[in-house]
Amino acid sequence: MKKLFLLSAVVLGCWTAQAQQLPLISNYLNTAYLFNPAYSGIEGKTEISVLNRRQWTDIQGAPETQFMAFNGNRDDLKFGYSGYAFNDQTDIVSRSGFYGSYAWHVKFTDRNSLSLGLGAGYVNNNINVAGIRVPDELDPVLFSALNTGKFDLNFGFNLQFGDFSFGAAVPNLLAPKVDFSDNYLGPMQYHYMRHYVVSTQYDVNLQKGLMTLSPFITVRANEVTNPQVDAGLMFNHKEYFYVGAAYRSSYAVTANTGLHLTEKITLGYAYDFSLNTYGFALGNSHEFMLRYTFGESKKDKRLENEIKKLKDRQRRSSEELEDFLNDRLDEFNDEVSSKQNELFEQEKAELQSQLDEAKAEINSRIKGYSTEQYAGQVKPGSPGYYVTAGVYGQEENAHKLESKLLADGIAVDIFQDQNNMMYYVFILKFPDYDSAHEAQLTKFNGQYNGSLWIKVIK
Repeated sequence: MKKLFLLSAVVLGCWTAQAQQLPLISNYLNTAYLFNPAYSGIEGKTEISVLNRRQWTDIQGAPETQFMAFNGNRDDLKFGYSGYAFNDQTDIVSRSGFYGSYAWHVKFTDRNSLSLGLGAGYVNNNINVAGIRVPDELDPVLFSALNTGKFDLNFGFNLQFGDFSFGAAVPNLLAPKVDFSDNYLGPMQYHYMRHYVVSTQYDVNLQKGLMTLSPFITVRANEVTNPQVDAGLMFNHKEYFYVGAAYRSSYAVTANTGLHLTEKITLGYAYDFSLNTYGFALGNSHEFMLRYTFGESKKDKRLENEIKKLKDRQRRSSEELEDFLNDRLDEFNDEVSSKQNELFEQEKAELQSQLDEAKAEINSRIKGYSTEQYAGQVKPGSPGYYVTAGVYGQEENAHKLESKLLADGIAVDIFQDQNNMMYYVFILKFPDYDSAHEAQLTKFNGQYNGSLWIKVIK
């Protein structure tokens, strides 16, 4: 019996001497809701994950852990939920159970929020009596109740400030005591310790969020052991892969990598290289993860919908403003158009009268061409090649140039091209292009100082 007591003490002592009683995994960035219920549904995804970890591969009976977990949220993203079943075995000692968690996400702004989570579960603790080897197999201790379960709670919160997050959780909140047996002197008892997990992470978004670089720190502590610190860096290309590395104080260096096989399926692997004194003898650790995501991320979908709604509001506001301005402009035009038309017609009549008088009084000072080629002697707009001094979209501007040239002693006339509705102020008309081009180039043999163009009317 003394040997059995010694064996049990060693087993339980090894168990409690670890930095934690919680199952140790290296893919916790991908499954943070396993140890902090506040992360349940925080990413707006519905997913199922399976993890398998084998620790210290060179030791028989070394720890092995399996998880099967799901994570999701409600459509409004105010509440999230998660659940998982696990089995954690170290030689003859094993723990298995399940937890369900619920989280409340309070958004202060689009980028700032507080999440609170509570988890409840049942954990069964077992010592495999069949694996115990003692000289006296009829020892009454071997027939004791070495299988018992306890109810427990987890609590956690997470603060999100833009791309920075800070979270803390208290697993084993009730810290229950497990009595394996009391049918012999000195009951065998296992005491859960209340744990504290603090984590912080900063996401550096690259290429508009397609890639993310995330430095992180996680600290685990309990009442009787030294805190364990994980510090690392994770790079995630959301379409293809992720890769990361971390240092776990006084324990190991961890390398993580994974492939996003499809938009819904991710396969991950983590390798722990032991750094402690006996690491070369214990061997290293291997961990595999498989995750399946259902549908689209509700968080991303909500962001897309909000952007779409914002664009729709901006478009409607622009249309309403444009309609308002158009109505005001129409009202203004209606008010002034009649007065403008009256003034324009009066000015046009006066200007035309002045031009007619000027045409009757002067002869063009440009000499050397046939009389029938001069403005005033040809029908404006008839087929031919016109050497023009100006082209205008407004008739009023054409008449202003006409007045100026007439004042300089140059006879000109105006016609409107019905094809482009432009007004042309011309000086001479020629029957062929070469003659018109020569007059343009020589500027009527040096008799004109301004610019000239050729207008062709077919």
